[in-house]
Amino acid sequence: MAATERITMTMRELDRFKVIQDVADGRLKPWRAAERLRLTTRQVRRLVGRLREHGPVASALEAQQQPAGRGDGRSGTLDHP
Repeated sequence: MAATERITMTMRELDRFKVIQDVADGRLKPWRAAERLRLTTRQVRRLVGRLREHGPVASALEAQQQPAGRGDGRSGTLDHP
């Protein structure tokens, strides 16, 4: 019997996954997915590649692990002396 894995996704993450899955299955063009997700077509192609290589769990976990903002600990504003 195959082991099942449970992951928790927000509705936004689930919608993103479904759009990327549709591109991977050929039901949606990458440029249309890019419009829906407000990404570039290059980003969509990268996500489709990751989905094909690592499966749905890895692509869902990647979305949850992305740091918000700049990711380097600095805020979005510049401090001037």
